[in-house]
Amino acid sequence: MYRNTFKHTLTSILIQTFLFCLITTSVDAQSNTILQTKIDKNVSQGDFKTANISLAVVDLESGKLIGEHRANKLLTPASSLKLFTTFTALETLGENFQFETSISYRGSIDKEGTLKGDIIIVGGGDPTLGTTKLKGTLSFNELINDIVKKIKAAGINCIDGTVIADESIYDSYPVAPTWQWNDLGNYYASGAWSININENLYYIYFNKRDIIGAKPNIQSIFPKVYKLKLSNELTVDSAHTGDNAYIFGGPYNYDKRIVGTIPQGKGLFTIKGSIPDPPSFFAHAIFSKLNKQKIKSEGYKTVYKSERGLRKKIATYRSPTLDKIVKKANFESNNLYTESMLKMIGLKERGLGSGQNGIAVINKILRKSGIKPKELMIRDGSGLSARNNISSYSMAQFLYQMSKSIDVETLNNYLPRGGYSGTVSGMFVKSKAKGNVWLKSGSMEGVQSYSGFIRAKSGKWVSFSIIVNGFTTKGSIIRAKLDKLIRDIYTAC
Repeated sequence: MYRNTFKHTLTSILIQTFLFCLITTSVDAQSNTILQTKIDKNVSQGDFKTANISLAVVDLESGKLIGEHRANKLLTPASSLKLFTTFTALETLGENFQFETSISYRGSIDKEGTLKGDIIIVGGGDPTLGTTKLKGTLSFNELINDIVKKIKAAGINCIDGTVIADESIYDSYPVAPTWQWNDLGNYYASGAWSININENLYYIYFNKRDIIGAKPNIQSIFPKVYKLKLSNELTVDSAHTGDNAYIFGGPYNYDKRIVGTIPQGKGLFTIKGSIPDPPSFFAHAIFSKLNKQKIKSEGYKTVYKSERGLRKKIATYRSPTLDKIVKKANFESNNLYTESMLKMIGLKERGLGSGQNGIAVINKILRKSGIKPKELMIRDGSGLSARNNISSYSMAQFLYQMSKSIDVETLNNYLPRGGYSGTVSGMFVKSKAKGNVWLKSGSMEGVQSYSGFIRAKSGKWVSFSIIVNGFTTKGSIIRAKLDKLIRDIYTAC
């Protein structure tokens, strides 16, 4: 009797389990079908017909690809590539990591306060040194004043030696070899150095009151860059034309050409250029300030290999913690921050701070996600290189893998929230997707991409990536179409 009852109960449980699995599978299959139908409908219309599109949606619970369009197609992602760099930095360096820059001296200080030796600025790759964008950092002028104050406090009133910028922790080539020449003189292509200062940029202020066709006068430059020579070839255009000014001239090149146009209007118009040699610029700024304070020295220089000799530390300047830098990098799409992280990843994991070593570490993590290095090409840490080629699947799968080591809610703290913040604050207007999508955008001429996480209408969490290349229509039109596509993914998952 007991045996029969047990058999009946067991049979009933098995049948119920089977039916539950069947129903669940049917629901998932139906959901996937609806999702795929919406994807297919979107990518087959209008401007998407002639463009190259790669799209992937991955379920964060199962890790399965649940929606796609040419998910393995290699395309240029632009700045959404930053997710590879910033999340790998969090994984390898830790959210509490801080970059460090130290001021030291070598030699001895005699009774009269003369340093028989050198002041040494030891670079630590800090991209926030002298910036005003993050709380807790000293501005450029504040930092210079503080360094000189602490040198004086160490009892030094004369230097029988030089001010040295030690930039030995990173390789000597600051920019990615595949960056375009027309980008290199502009602030967003400053590169990452062992010593970065004031975000490696200077401001040029123009008077834009002149008539259309006239050459606007340069009113001022801040900070002053020693030896910098600007050939001003700008003209004033009509008020609605926007900023079309470009600065030509790469690293170590102090002769720059400014070409293009700025809009007519009232007041001053500002453009930003990249400092040709930030370590040398920083050493010169300290040398000059010391000189004004009557602390003479023999000059300044930079070194690429750390010189021997016992050093005594005068001061240490630490960056904000990495979690704050990562958030700023992704919210504002800051190339300097991500390139600095890339080199620091390489330094920690492979012993030399170089972009190549940082990329090798990213590729190692991608292999864990099932993505082979030969299936993509990463050429920098920021996405500025047009030679970056990745697939939407590699990004979506990478984000899935990251969500297993750093929970998705934490990861979302480092991503702009669609409809609320960063470069995606204008998305998903009057849509329930607003506030439920965390994503990084990327754009350059003929390129638009979005990658991140979605908390779908059903409550399911997914990672996704969409990359579009080769469109000829206005970027605003493509962005509107991708906005709709992401809303459809939110609804269908």
